[in-house]
Amino acid sequence: MAPVFRYVLLTEIALDDHTFIVTYRPEMQALQRSVAHVGVLTPLHLRQPSDQALLQVVCGSKRLLACQQTGHTGVPALVYSAAELSEQQAFLLALHDNLGCRALNAVEKGRILLRLQRHFSYQSDTLLQEFCALLDLPPRAETLEAYGRLATLEDSLQAAVVEGSLPLETALWIGAYAAEDRQALLEIFTGLKVGTNRAREFVTYIDEICQRDACTPADLLQALGVSALLAEAQLSGPQKLESVRRVLRQARYPQLSTYEQRFQEAVRRLRLPPQISLRPPPYFEGQQYQVTLSFSQRQELQQYAQRLLDATQHEALDVLLELL
Repeated sequence: MAPVFRYVLLTEIALDDHTFIVTYRPEMQALQRSVAHVGVLTPLHLRQPSDQALLQVVCGSKRLLACQQTGHTGVPALVYSAAELSEQQAFLLALHDNLGCRALNAVEKGRILLRLQRHFSYQSDTLLQEFCALLDLPPRAETLEAYGRLATLEDSLQAAVVEGSLPLETALWIGAYAAEDRQALLEIFTGLKVGTNRAREFVTYIDEICQRDACTPADLLQALGVSALLAEAQLSGPQKLESVRRVLRQARYPQLSTYEQRFQEAVRRLRLPPQISLRPPPYFEGQQYQVTLSFSQRQELQQYAQRLLDATQHEALDVLLELL
């Protein structure tokens, strides 16, 4: 039997039933304006699980929300019985309805995969071979694990991933910590808008320091005064990012950071021109410095060579040699 088309009052719908809804943080402004002016043009798909039960939303959750926001009391709908549309069929219908009209965000993809696996007992092979392609995801086991974990994170982490202020792998890393640590870490990563590569560097520093010093991320960030750096009005976003990176690196490598600071101060005292570059051995674990000299004329070479010769008499050179 085909679904019945009728006008359904909102009081007939289970508004808090999200069994088949995959949409996360929808953009509603344009739809809300449209519904306010002309009402709902495309019928919702609703399912009645039993004779006396309220109707479940299968397709059209955003249209329903727009109706609530604009004061409409009813909607046009296609109503299915439980016999006509099983839960699994309803969920797949909702999935394809969304795929046909927009790109899904990461949280929505995670919720779909997790529900297919946990509620409808789809095996990993089927999810990898069929649904990863539908969701434009690489068909790998780690993909299922990552997106499934994302779907279980708290809303603040999910929202940061969807908004693009937090890389997925960083959100999963933060999600493994306690609530106090999650809040502190989320503030840092979203406040600085840390990109993927820099986020990996921060994660490595924080993990290694916490393991070495037996402390929590929240305690570490407080001890380093990171919140104060974020609140510094005189610093731009990139400057704050570099400041936090510097304090984390200094905390992770205190001796190396001291060597680097002494090296930079000594080089500044030598007052070498920018055409002369002086580089230390990696991690100061060698016995030689490297000098690079750029020139285009004989006179420039003579001039820069004399500057290097003069530097051999400067006391700052003694500091540099002590670092080796």
